[in-house]
Amino acid sequence: MRSKHGSIDITKLLLELLAESGVTQNQLFSLPELQSIKITGKEPNEAALPMLLPAAIKLSNNPTLALELGQRIQITSFGSVSFALMSCLNLREVLTLLIRYHPILNLGPSWELCEHPKGIALRSGTIMGSPQTQKLFLELMFSAVISMGESLLNRRVDGGELHFSFPSPRHFNDYSKFFSMPVKFNQANSQVVLSEKDLNSRLPNANPAGHAIFQQQCEELLRGFNNVENVSAAIRRLLIQTGREFPNINQVAEHLHISERTLRRRLNKESTNFRTICDEVRNILACQYLLSTGFTVAEVAELLGYSETVSFRRAFIRWNGQTPSEYRGRLQAT
Repeated sequence: MRSKHGSIDITKLLLELLAESGVTQNQLFSLPELQSIKITGKEPNEAALPMLLPAAIKLSNNPTLALELGQRIQITSFGSVSFALMSCLNLREVLTLLIRYHPILNLGPSWELCEHPKGIALRSGTIMGSPQTQKLFLELMFSAVISMGESLLNRRVDGGELHFSFPSPRHFNDYSKFFSMPVKFNQANSQVVLSEKDLNSRLPNANPAGHAIFQQQCEELLRGFNNVENVSAAIRRLLIQTGREFPNINQVAEHLHISERTLRRRLNKESTNFRTICDEVRNILACQYLLSTGFTVAEVAELLGYSETVSFRRAFIRWNGQTPSEYRGRLQAT
């Protein structure tokens, strides 16, 4: 379930979870709304996860699928980073490292630590996509983070609060199966607030001497991030995690700790380029918006960073051989 640097392949975990409930990959990708996803071999493109999650929930008729998926993410799956996290003195150190090593963990959008009257808040960054997709990713991420925290402490994390920015869902009563702390909806920020007690509790596997060694390895891993890995996959992951404004190639190169020249050279070796990857991600997001929201074509164009609707319409025709309105109408008819 992990690559050499320890990032989680959440798509594989999702397909495994569906298989356990009797839903096959062929059934999933036969859905009309997933026809635009490009498949390489047997594995779906990583950037397609925002479309896969809503489709998987509809097919499995399981509204808690994202919450269950989050609990499948084990802290032992992060390779070298796992040892650095497990040897931390307390959860406060763990959260600091989670944020620092976020680029090599593939654990959703970025995080930030904020002071809170009740302790510390681990706050989610911007999530791109429809309101439904944002909700599912928040469920997934917070389920994973709290589950890993409880695994590290070897007890329930119940001294804080969990805040979601979306309204209370129909299955809110099921949240008690996944979270032992109070859950609040319609909040200003999506965040988990941890108490000082939970933050400062010594971890059973705390190992200060070993921790220094493991963290040094992680620092080397961070510096060499993507030296060997598939760079185009890393860029897709980064783009899908950003807000409305896609970063330019210079910003992406800086995020990956390499020069722009090196980034272009590696993309060329992978027979692609930065513009092609941006178009691929925009197309996936455009199809999702058109399918799962009531946004007008002009609003979708604006969300994807197009200053003129006509430019977006031309791009969509180039990607899919039909206009955005034709695409939406065909799926609604289906």
